[in-house]
Amino acid sequence: MTRQRFPLLVSLSLVLALVSGCDPADGPTWHGDIQPIIEGRCIGCHVEGGAGLFSLEDYESVLAWKDAVATAVSSGSMPPWFALEGPDYEYDWSLTEAQKELIVSWVQAGAPEGDPSQPGAPLPDVASSLSRVDLELGMSESYRPMGDAGDDYRCFPMQWPETESTHITGFNALPGNPALVHHVAAFLIPADNLMGSAVFDEIQAWDDAEEGPGYTCFGGPSGPTGDLQLPIQQLAQWVPGNRGLDLPQGTGIYVEPGSWVVMQVHYNTASPATERTDQTRLQFRLDKEVDHRGAFAPWLNALWPLSGMEIPAGTSDASFTQEGDPRDFFELLNPSLELEAGFHIHSAMMHMHRLGAGAELYVQRADGSRRPLLSMSDWDFNWQLNYQLQEAVFFEEGDSLSLTCRFDNSGDDAVTTDWGEGTDDEMCVANLYISLP
Repeated sequence: MTRQRFPLLVSLSLVLALVSGCDPADGPTWHGDIQPIIEGRCIGCHVEGGAGLFSLEDYESVLAWKDAVATAVSSGSMPPWFALEGPDYEYDWSLTEAQKELIVSWVQAGAPEGDPSQPGAPLPDVASSLSRVDLELGMSESYRPMGDAGDDYRCFPMQWPETESTHITGFNALPGNPALVHHVAAFLIPADNLMGSAVFDEIQAWDDAEEGPGYTCFGGPSGPTGDLQLPIQQLAQWVPGNRGLDLPQGTGIYVEPGSWVVMQVHYNTASPATERTDQTRLQFRLDKEVDHRGAFAPWLNALWPLSGMEIPAGTSDASFTQEGDPRDFFELLNPSLELEAGFHIHSAMMHMHRLGAGAELYVQRADGSRRPLLSMSDWDFNWQLNYQLQEAVFFEEGDSLSLTCRFDNSGDDAVTTDWGEGTDDEMCVANLYISLP
């Protein structure tokens, strides 16, 4: 069906009025139209002392940053949400086109405050939450991020308690210093990993080799150089504004005693915060039994880490594609999964580095049809979000999973780049959260 467009005679102000409920003659105001959008989608990060670097908690604060706000929302850089139109996602904090136009129109009109006695209706809450906390793990001592004008990626290993086997069914992170913590990721190194105790010895060596708790890492928890490709599973991702997450109902990630959790924290060392130390903690919801065992399963070409994924300098449109049945690969990385009967796909999270420009992930059906999972025309390494589908997609016999990553290596300082976990390397991985049928 072709979408009908508004006649050109209908002015933008009237369209905005229909959306916001304000009088076209008056135009949008802070109290009537803009405050509900800012409170509903922005102040999870932009609070005093928060990760957003400046506050948007009241009219005066927004007024001081109004031009930057208009630029950020019109460009789509804020709030950070890079999934293109396709499937419906849970916890979608993006702005609609009408909301973006409303903010820009308000700024262009001089950002009128309006009548505080006539506030606009609040936006529906789209944030996720952790329903209960059964276990907390944290840094044994505080850490002071290194540098003052960029990023510090630090990994902190933590041993899972020596209790009986269980399932992780929810996750949250509690940043010790919200002004410094940009995002948190947690990874599971199972006790029955493919490389035995050598993995844990290597991690301990990295930790011991550097001053202070933890060790330097970047693309993942594989150490300062990224030379050791660890048999790891991603557990969850946290970004400012989140209140934690319950995994899809009835599913959970199996954990046995003797496993390790590695917490990776991205610190924004350019933050003006006066307190420069952090002691972040992780929270978990646990259940002894679940209906469907789940796991984060990475999809990539197994040859890329071995033979390379070369992106020549001066290339603006390099792309790499992997398509096939991923079940053998998933089972190799996670032997506890038995996927002969297929699996459900609940969410997708892309992973590339600084040169990433976009990506596409979909299920190719045996009848030739496609089931889209995630498409991105833009990429920001600093905002690697997990996009959870409102309706899980089932992968069955005869299907294939297609991943394409696109890269732009045309910058002034471009050098030929290959696969690796260092800051000058690249990657192409789709991390899926899947569950057994």
